[in-house]
Amino acid sequence: MTGAQEGGPQAFFAAMRVSFDRILGEGRGDPRLVEALTAQAFESYERTAEIQSAGQPEPVCARGCDTCCCLHVSATAPEIFLAARFLRLTAPAFARHGVDLDERLARAHAATAGKSQQERFTSCQMCPFIIGGACAIYSVRTLACRGHVSYDRDACHDVAAGGDSDALLSGAHRTVRSLVQSALQASLRDAGLDWGVCEFLAGLDRALRDEDCEARWLRGEKVFSDLREDLGVAQDMAATFDALRPS
Repeated sequence: MTGAQEGGPQAFFAAMRVSFDRILGEGRGDPRLVEALTAQAFESYERTAEIQSAGQPEPVCARGCDTCCCLHVSATAPEIFLAARFLRLTAPAFARHGVDLDERLARAHAATAGKSQQERFTSCQMCPFIIGGACAIYSVRTLACRGHVSYDRDACHDVAAGGDSDALLSGAHRTVRSLVQSALQASLRDAGLDWGVCEFLAGLDRALRDEDCEARWLRGEKVFSDLREDLGVAQDMAATFDALRPS
């Protein structure tokens, strides 16, 4: 890592953690906390990924290409709650055009629950928010979605069709996404909030069905504990976060 991250990935992680700690310290109890955390995460990711991928080919990801939009996506609670807020605001407008986002989400969640990453990818069960080849929640898409960037569209199509091509994915985007997400998780843990990740559609379905879900999460309740996907590595992650805690 270069530029603002001259100390490398660890220095970038530490700087992001300090930023998230500040937001959590100043904004606990503020209804805008979710927006503040995700804005910091998304803006830092976009800015840093652009710097770190300088000199690489132009990504082929664009409107109309939804090949990877059947992948399993993991997300943190703030990302889930931001998407839930967005859907509550935009659902009436979509409904006027005959699109029931809640129904689409429920159907997709039921169809993908329990499937492995490979099973989901090869089944081509599209994300419920892909409408007309475009993402209906693009502005609030998860870090996982943002960090999945390809340089080879043909390879992506081949993998989706069951082939053995290696899609040329951007390591820089993936690394920056991982560091930002890990820093966010570390700060959430320090603040006593549920810091794990869960499958995005499952978490979003719960957040939309339970209007008190976000409020309970802010009070420290483990609202996604039964959906967590990182329990097998949570202890190691926590130990790493403690070792890297700013002095």
